[in-house]
Amino acid sequence: MLGCVFRRGQGTGPEVLLGEGRVCPHHPLCMPGACRPCSDAELLLAACTSDFVIHGIIHAVAHDVDLQESVITVMAARVLRQTLPLFGRRGSGEEGLTSIRTPLRCGVHPGPGTFLFMGWSRFGEAWLGCAPRFQEFRRVYEAARTAHLHPCEVALH
Repeated sequence: MLGCVFRRGQGTGPEVLLGEGRVCPHHPLCMPGACRPCSDAELLLAACTSDFVIHGIIHAVAHDVDLQESVITVMAARVLRQTLPLFGRRGSGEEGLTSIRTPLRCGVHPGPGTFLFMGWSRFGEAWLGCAPRFQEFRRVYEAARTAHLHPCEVALH
């Protein structure tokens, strides 16, 4: 089982030691705050700065106790943004299953409805940042847009 140990790094900041003594700075399993809900401001910023933004539904969730991670299988209806080719072609509208990882301690479970999955790529794998229900994100985004406070344009339609 992997555990995280934080220590002072040699230079730019803290490092994370994963079990077996491997150093892994900024590893998603060890990032503090990884499991808490995102604020409205964080949702808006995540939509503009995440490595990926996917509109879809949770198809399944598998938990790996040894790796201390959960793998969310997402049925992607639409890839709104991606900086690396993790999922289908950008803007292609292709539907497909894709995997997004999150720390096991987050307690992810399947639920009904559509979501906006936003996150980052680490070593070629997608890691979850924020995942609001799509209607909740739409409400937050439209309110910010009306007030001219949206940090970027997001094509929700």
